[in-house]
Amino acid sequence: MKNIAVHRCRRAALAWGGCLLLVLSPLSAAYGAAPVSADEAAKIVHDARGLPPLPATDAGVAPEGALLTTPPLEAPATPGALASPPPESVAADAAGKGGLTPEELRALESAYDAARKSGDMVEARNALEQLARRGDARAMNRLGLLFDRGLGVEPDAGRAVYWFARAAAAGDAAGMANYGRMLQEGKGVSPDPREAARWLYLAAKQGQREAQYNLGLMYERGHGVPRDDKAAAAWYSRAAAQDQPQALARLGHFFRTGTGVAKNIPRATLLLLGAAMAGSEDAIRELKELAEEKPAKTEAVMFGQRLDATDRAAMRKALRAAGLRPTRESDDFVCDVYDPAGKVPGAAQVAACYGPARSEAPARLGFLKIDYPATGPEFVKRLNAMMADRFGPASAEESGDAHLWNLGDIVIATQYAPDHQQVGLMYMVPEVYHLTQAR
Repeated sequence: MKNIAVHRCRRAALAWGGCLLLVLSPLSAAYGAAPVSADEAAKIVHDARGLPPLPATDAGVAPEGALLTTPPLEAPATPGALASPPPESVAADAAGKGGLTPEELRALESAYDAARKSGDMVEARNALEQLARRGDARAMNRLGLLFDRGLGVEPDAGRAVYWFARAAAAGDAAGMANYGRMLQEGKGVSPDPREAARWLYLAAKQGQREAQYNLGLMYERGHGVPRDDKAAAAWYSRAAAQDQPQALARLGHFFRTGTGVAKNIPRATLLLLGAAMAGSEDAIRELKELAEEKPAKTEAVMFGQRLDATDRAAMRKALRAAGLRPTRESDDFVCDVYDPAGKVPGAAQVAACYGPARSEAPARLGFLKIDYPATGPEFVKRLNAMMADRFGPASAEESGDAHLWNLGDIVIATQYAPDHQQVGLMYMVPEVYHLTQAR
């Protein structure tokens, strides 16, 4: 059911053309040196800026005042038409590993994965350091993240930017994106918006979604590049195609306001829902604002419960009182499952799913889902007509098989799955829904 939202769709690959090969001078600081200060990191970063000028045909961030070239944006009518970037570059993986045999390399990578999953960040760092010492670009970027986030080490922005710069120099797209972000934010290094845009562009061209989002943000704000809403929308669309929540939210806002794209409320609703389902507070707020713009607002009430204001104990009591038989009712699971047993006409199953309980707050309802057998589209049409009678015209449709009603605090969706001869009716509480997915 979740794929009603754009962020659950999968797309075909984008034809980006060739990618640039980076040839950078080695960084002067050696592995194992004393902790790198922000000033020292700034010098290291300066020394690492050995990129050749961008070709004139690819007027990225090189000439003063030039716009980054992006394919013309004509956002698709359905989320499925959005294209995704090509797979991550394998250039970094092909780099030399300092004499490591394939078996030794796999052992170190396995040690890192096992340590990370167990929460042993000290052991994870040891494995990464051995890989980074031998030129593994992904390990360099991951080391940068440890220092950036303070995972198993004291936070150190200088060391973080040092490792990000090394990863970027080795051609790792995530390292380029993180290095550009540090330059953009002035974190561990003097801020340099123009240089940040250049590195973000190189990472974005390789399909790195965080770089695509941040580059869109720079265009939207005119930070390091000329302000250009169309270019911002183009980069947001590429990041959104990879489920980047903030890009979904910004692109949804653009379609809501007609910024850089033609105004399209149904498309905005789908994009904002995708971001809201990932926990974007901005998207949750905008969905409520969109609902308030309607002439009338109908509340979603089922089994005597206002769905945006109920919790696990109250919902269980209401469902039992309505005659539904629990087939699983346990706090150990996100969802309680019920047999409607004729109490919900035509339904095969009802599931009520909750966010986590807090110390002083009960587990709130995240979504209620009712599954119906459907042998053909006629039942789907009747169900959608019934929902339209109650809540008005659908706020958005997706490929004819899914309809969505945005009530603000509640988003209702129907989706027909012909392969399974099933239709789902789902009542979602956006501000809680994402918490059900994190459990």
